[in-house]
Order: sequence, then structure tokens, then C-alpha cells
Amino acid sequence: MRSTGGRHLNWIAKVAKRGTGKLDMKEFFRGTQAGQIWNPFFSELVPDRSSQVLIPGIGNDGAMVDMYDSGYKRMTAFDYAPEGVECARKMFGEERLMADTDANNNRSTGAILCVADARSLPFADGSFDAILEKGTLDAVYLSGGKDKELAAHHLSMAVTEMARVVRTGGIVFSVTAACVDAVTSSFVAGEGTLWKQVRDGSFYITDDGIASNSVDASILAWEKM
Repeated sequence: MRSTGGRHLNWIAKVAKRGTGKLDMKEFFRGTQAGQIWNPFFSELVPDRSSQVLIPGIGNDGAMVDMYDSGYKRMTAFDYAPEGVECARKMFGEERLMADTDANNNRSTGAILCVADARSLPFADGSFDAILEKGTLDAVYLSGGKDKELAAHHLSMAVTEMARVVRTGGIVFSVTAACVDAVTSSFVAGEGTLWKQVRDGSFYITDDGIASNSVDASILAWEKM
């Protein structure tokens, strides 16, 4: 399986932007002159910045450093490629990776970075309040190449693992530019987990007045019931 990290996400971003004049995915999450444009879309569904958030496919995505600095400091991020994790370590810097604990000895700050396979995650059941993925599920599906059955199987494995590690009532927030139908179907077909789709890729405007069509990709989200 190829890496779900930076190089593949960069390719997806170029496809999303080509000929549209709209924001590419990196700009979508890093922000614009109007402010961090990812913030209204994700934070309206996950407003508690003390939430435990899982980021699949960190790679060279410096936007997650912005996310950490905005207050989501209980962040765990992984990449399939060790090189992607090493790149992320350099971007985050030593200070952001230093863990701190609260009065109950729970981690309150400090990003955790690790190498992991989205199809077999090394985390306990219900470990996270939210998962924010941007193109990783696309990459997992595309790793099946021309074999659509294999691609669907890879994707199903990844979604099953997301269902396992996110708590009941938790959110899976997905931005997909290449495989909208496949990603959506994988949640509908998920065995043993009931999902409520709260964002289906259709047009909407946040309370801050940011329109979802400001990015040429689909914003999808599910709540685990």
C-alpha cells in the first residue's frame, strides 16, 4: 500500500484546484486572508478544543500545526510512511510535542505523532472524540488501483477502524476530492456501526458566513450513534 501522506495529498489538491480558480485543499485548511477557513467547518461540529482529535495521514500537512496552535492541543496524528512522521515532527517542533497533564493526570497538551496503517490502528476503542481526515480515505481507496473490489475492501477496513477508535457521539470529518461516492458508501455499508450523516457534501453556510463551495472538494461528516 502506498503512503497516505503528503505526496498523495498534494496530488489530490492539484486535481481539486485544476481549472477551478478555487482554493486547493492545503489552502482550505491553512486558511486565507480572511482567517483559517478550515476552522468554521470543523469547529462547528467539534467546538470543544479540549477534544481528543485523531489526524490520519499527517505527512507534510503544516495546516495541522495551525490547528494545534488554534487550541486543539490534544491531537494524535499518524502517517503510513515513517518519512511523513519525521516531516511532521520537524513542522511541529519540540515544544508542541512536549506532553503536559491536567489535575487528573490526563494529557492536556502535546501532539502525539506515530507511524500507523489506517486499516489497522494501534489505538484503544473509543479513544477519540473526533477524527479529521483530508484525503486519506481517498488515498486508501486509490491504493487498490484498478481492482475496485480490493479498493473497497481497503476503504472498508479503514472506516471500520475509525468506527472502533472514535467514541459514541464522536465525529468523523472528511474532506474528499477524488472518491466521494466510495467514501460515502463505505460509511453506509459499515457493519455493526450506526452513523448519522451530518454533512453530505451539499452546499451550506456556517454561522460565520463561510460557504462550503469556497473549496472545490466535498465536506462530509458523520456522527457515531
